[in-house]
Amino acid sequence: MTLSESTITLPMDAPAATAAQDVHAAYDGSNVLFRLLRLTTWGPGLMNLGYFRFRGPFATFNLLTDLERAQRKLVLKSLGLLRIEPDHDVLDVACGRGKSSFIAHCLHPESRIVGVDLLSRNIEVAKLLFGCSPELSYRPGDAMSLDFDDGSFDRVQCLEAAFHFPDRSRFLREAFRVLRPGGRLVVVDFAWSTDAEREHRDHPATRLVRDIWQWDDMYSVDEYVEEARSAGFEVSEQRDWSHRVTRPFQAVFRGVLSLGTRRWGRRLLDRANPMFRNLTPADWSELVAIADAHEFVQNRSRYMAYVFTKA
Repeated sequence: MTLSESTITLPMDAPAATAAQDVHAAYDGSNVLFRLLRLTTWGPGLMNLGYFRFRGPFATFNLLTDLERAQRKLVLKSLGLLRIEPDHDVLDVACGRGKSSFIAHCLHPESRIVGVDLLSRNIEVAKLLFGCSPELSYRPGDAMSLDFDDGSFDRVQCLEAAFHFPDRSRFLREAFRVLRPGGRLVVVDFAWSTDAEREHRDHPATRLVRDIWQWDDMYSVDEYVEEARSAGFEVSEQRDWSHRVTRPFQAVFRGVLSLGTRRWGRRLLDRANPMFRNLTPADWSELVAIADAHEFVQNRSRYMAYVFTKA
């Protein structure tokens, strides 16, 4: 379905995203979408969209699965591309509350995993939940100015976070710098399908999505490759995971809304999870506008996994 500007009704007080993104606001529960997500299993340790079992016309069946399981699956898929070996030094950039780093540590106990995140409070939570050791540590850090010596790591991961960065080209250069020769960078991120799709960046629907998730712009699929090469990388792989991530996530979102916008459906949700009572009919109406806006952006973008290597 193609949505035009006239078919999307946005909340009257929805502000436009700004160039200086407030990452704190993207995950602080101040908007109704994150309130909905936190009524599920989203957020305590992992804050990604998830990699879902069912896709296409069967995507709604993912309503029967645990969102946290899909989130762990996405981490495992990303780590699989990373190809960590024993005794590797691994940097998990924008690790959030640290669970992706912890999963990497559990799978590769003979390697050394370092998780960094811009938000100090995330690092505090990560240390509380998962502790620190010589093999697993957490520290505050800016992806665009990594506080590590040249050639400190064998592997670098950035999972569903680079869209927040004001300057992804700086991040790519920093990742190249801290990698050793033969090192590998995995970036999982959103991208415009083509350069031409960027013309929709300032569409009201896109501005709503930008404000909710706090991002200013995305690279296109091809632009990501060009920027990585400019930073010095060779491009080993690029995979489109839209059919396993954003599209089924949207189907699950729509499935929940089909219940939440009906009185009998809200009763079913309340029985399954009484915390859904926290959402009012006005909240559900706002969520419909948010879902429409996300669909508008989804139809013009891809969810990509890139593997870049340093010769």
